[in-house]
Parts: sequence; structure tokens; C-alpha cells
Amino acid sequence: MLGSLLEAGLSPASAALLTEQARPALVLETEPREDAAIPLGASKIGGLPDLPAAISWPERLPYGDAVERARLHRLEAERLASEPTRPGSWLTSEHALDAAREQDDLAVAVASTFPLSFIAQLDLATLALSSAFPAALPHQGRLLLFCDSWVKPAAYDPEAGIGLRLIWDRTPAEQLERKPEPAALAALAGERWSQRFRPAAVTARSVFTAMPLNDRNFDAFPHGAEASTFWDEDSEETRYEAWLARFGTPDAKDCANHQLGGWPRPLENGMQDEAQLASHGIAAGSDEAHASAAARRLLRSADRWQLLLQIGRDDNLGLLPAGCLYILMREHDLRVRAFDRAWMVFQRR
Repeated sequence: MLGSLLEAGLSPASAALLTEQARPALVLETEPREDAAIPLGASKIGGLPDLPAAISWPERLPYGDAVERARLHRLEAERLASEPTRPGSWLTSEHALDAAREQDDLAVAVASTFPLSFIAQLDLATLALSSAFPAALPHQGRLLLFCDSWVKPAAYDPEAGIGLRLIWDRTPAEQLERKPEPAALAALAGERWSQRFRPAAVTARSVFTAMPLNDRNFDAFPHGAEASTFWDEDSEETRYEAWLARFGTPDAKDCANHQLGGWPRPLENGMQDEAQLASHGIAAGSDEAHASAAARRLLRSADRWQLLLQIGRDDNLGLLPAGCLYILMREHDLRVRAFDRAWMVFQRR
């Protein structure tokens, strides 16, 4: 990594610091398979989850602001239904009606108890055999990720917390059962906005990851408020940004977009700030919210949030074709196994 950064034109001091700050990670590569061909408890993305009989398929409660969410979805449904009549509209009547029906269905879903989508299941004991396995993760059991990938609540919204369930289960594999898909999700599978993702077996590959420029811990060279408003085309920021671009983004086609641990490959700025404020009950969707005394106090420790899991685009599975899902945790919460304190950030460009 050091030699590559030097070849990219970074100074020896900057290249050395960035190399020192690099974090190991596991790239999770997928191979599409039928669910029946994936053993119980094995690592997988998509398909159906393996859980003990005592744990039901996770659901979320209605959103606390469901009345307002439903109202906005119905307004959008009305707009979409009338869109084909507008001069120059690119929407056909068929597509407009489909999109309007989705918004009407979402208006019902946000006000109802609703099953979460199953995203991934990770066999920690097997993954821990890899050299880049995150040190703070347990070395036994499975980590299962469920989230509201249909609604995709904004990361800066405190209500987003109910749309995520991260389960650490230590049940022996022979005592697991493959859970059937809930009826509400099965009904969506017949629609264009299916939340059923095709199954794939997972294998891990160890890599080193570099810190993104927009991370709150970045200090390799002047950045953020200390940096110039306009980057010079020959600056270290520009050279480093070009170097990072070699590795692609997790919304790109045919890339290794899923990752356990390490530094994230963000599509937007501010995920640590959003997680810190929203997890403490502050709706962080405006500049005013960030400027409050409570927010400023909380943001002093926003740099503690780090990537646990990154799930990006995977066309083979029909997974998140237009963005990337990031699961963040603070290291202390991870070490005490407080997986209920994780935060979900969905980004798209």
C-alpha cells in the first residue's frame, strides 16, 4: 500500500500515515446457489435465514410518526398517478400506476407491524479463520442482518432504529431451522418491488482498506474545515481521491461490494454524524439540528462510529441495485456484544 500511495504522488509522510491507519477487512464474495444447497448456519447473503425455533422472523413496529409518513406516501401516490398527463413526462401510464401503487402500499406498511427483510447471515466461527477478521467480533455463532429495505428510513431519522435488527445467535447449527418467508414479504415478491433477495453462498477474502477522506478520523493532510474551499488539481486530496477511486464504489456493477469490518467506501458524507445524532434522538436532517448545543456536544465523539458491515450492489441477487447499506457500531458496543445499538445507513448517489 505504501508504494502505491507514493506512486500516486502523495508525500512520504502522508503515505506512511495512511498505510499505518489502514484496517484489515473481509471482502464477502457471493456465489448464487439454491437455498437447499447452502448448509444450515453457513454464511450467505439473501435467501432465507437460519434461526432456532424460539426466535421468530423479526418484525418492526409501526413507525412512531406513521401518520405523517403515510400522508406523504399517499401524496406521492397521487402525484405519480397523474404524472403521465403532464407535458413531456417520461412515465408511461403502466409504470406510473405501478409506482403509485407502491406508495399506497408503503402508506399502509409504515403504520403496520411489518416483517423486516433478511439481508445476510455470517458464520463467525468460519470467518474468524481469515487473517483479516475484525478482532472485536465474537469468534462463535452467527450474525444475522434484517432491515426495512423497502421503506429505507433515512439514517438521520431517530425512527430508523426500529428498521434494523442485528442478531447474534450461538445456537448449534444442528438445532437451527430455515425460517419460511412471512406472508407480507411473500406478497411483495409478486410485485416489482420485491424484498426477497436471491440466495448466495459467501466466501471471504482478506484485504486492507484505506481511510476515506470524509471520515471524522482523517488527519493525513489538511481536510474539512481546515482545507481550502477549492481543492487544487495537484493537491494531495485530489491525488488521494483518485487513488481511492481505483477500488470502485459499492454501488458499481460486478465489483466486490460486500465487506465485513475495515474502512467503508461511502457514497455520501456524514454517516458517522447521522448515526451519532439520530441514535441519541436528534433528527439530524437539517443544518439547524447540527448547530444545536446538544448536537455539538454529541458530535465530539461521532468519530467512534465505525463500519461493521457493508452490503452493496449485487445484480446476481437483485440486491440494492441503486445504493449501499452500511451497518455502523462503536467499538465498545461491539466488544460488549450490544448489537442492538448498531445503526443503519443507506446511501445512494
